[in-house]
Amino acid sequence: MYESVERLIMLGARLLIEQTSALVALLDAEGGVMEANPRLRQILAAHPELHSILDLLEPNSRRRFHTLLTSAQTGNPAGPVTLNVSETPTAIPQSYRAILTLVAPGQYIFFAELIAPLDQLAAEEYIQITSQLATATRSLQKTSHELAKKQHELEEALATSEHIARTDDLTGLLNRRSIMLILGNEADRVRRYQSQLSILMIDIDHFKQVNDRYGHLMGDQVLRECAGLLRRSIRAIDHLGRYGGEEFLCILPMTSEGAAVDLAERLNRDIAHLRFFANELVSFNVTISVGVSEMRMDQDTPDRLLARADAALYAAKAKGRNCVVVGN
Repeated sequence: MYESVERLIMLGARLLIEQTSALVALLDAEGGVMEANPRLRQILAAHPELHSILDLLEPNSRRRFHTLLTSAQTGNPAGPVTLNVSETPTAIPQSYRAILTLVAPGQYIFFAELIAPLDQLAAEEYIQITSQLATATRSLQKTSHELAKKQHELEEALATSEHIARTDDLTGLLNRRSIMLILGNEADRVRRYQSQLSILMIDIDHFKQVNDRYGHLMGDQVLRECAGLLRRSIRAIDHLGRYGGEEFLCILPMTSEGAAVDLAERLNRDIAHLRFFANELVSFNVTISVGVSEMRMDQDTPDRLLARADAALYAAKAKGRNCVVVGN
């Protein structure tokens, strides 16, 4: 994601190195020039027989350079020291302020800045470079801000995708896959901590008749309102999901069979009191059937627990619906 920023930094650094009047080079352990910026290449062109930075230095400066090289071998930047450089065979040596940094085994970055009064040309160059740096800094800040914005948008999109992947879009409840994963996790918790776990299998009675009489849009409204009432009636630690069609699965951690039955009967009464309006003249109610099952730690698996609750639900339907049955 940050490759564009790195490229900008690299381009900016290359621009400064190529345009600076300082001497910049990659040296080997003997002071040999492996790579050089345009200013140093210009000087070396006047000494075609020379290949080491040492050959450009006066004797005293060579000793200082060896000291600089020894210091840089520790891995810390060495310098600055003053070195006198003969830019051409006939020119008066110029003084440079030099530093040396180890960048790889046997390889050093050499940087030497000319020590001279700040004349008009140098002042203009300084202003130009400062302006370029300011422009590059603003560009990097803008890019960084844009990248942070994109990252935030990506995180929001990922969170939305995760929510969609685990949520039933009609009711807003957990979908079947998510609620089944939670059931497996809660069953593991029961075995690990010897706690209690009960589940409710809930089915809206005669739901097909609602769709046939009042239409599927009305059926969707019934599902949403029943789901909302169920969700508001359980604790924060409980889990509710749409198991399929008009069936819901409610997982009740740390809940005994008796407490689960009490909740199921209360849900049965509350759903029966909901009033749905097909139009201004026609209204109707729905009821639910509930199968209850508590996990048996010594022999149960999530599938067995679910199978008992499902069998209890079918028993409730066989008894005439609108009731609660406990699984054996």
